[in-house]
Amino acid sequence: MSLKEAIRPNADVRPAETPPEDSDELVHVFCTPCKRRAMQHARRPKPYCGKTMPNRPLRSDNAHLPVCVVCVELARSGPCPSCGMQARL
Repeated sequence: MSLKEAIRPNADVRPAETPPEDSDELVHVFCTPCKRRAMQHARRPKPYCGKTMPNRPLRSDNAHLPVCVVCVELARSGPCPSCGMQARL
């Protein structure tokens, strides 16, 4: 591979200002112990709704995105299915 090929922009690279395709523009609710454990083991945390999170850092919530209703209802209704801890909302 030449230097020109290495520097040339790829068709697979998306511009920085466009959101990724798997972004659903919702703020998901996580079980705190499970999220902490996942981060310590370099794994992706899993929200209450069970959605597979994208393989990138989570965006910070600036209070402009809606909350995932499924996550909130599951967190209120019972303990975490993974670890059994009850959420305090």
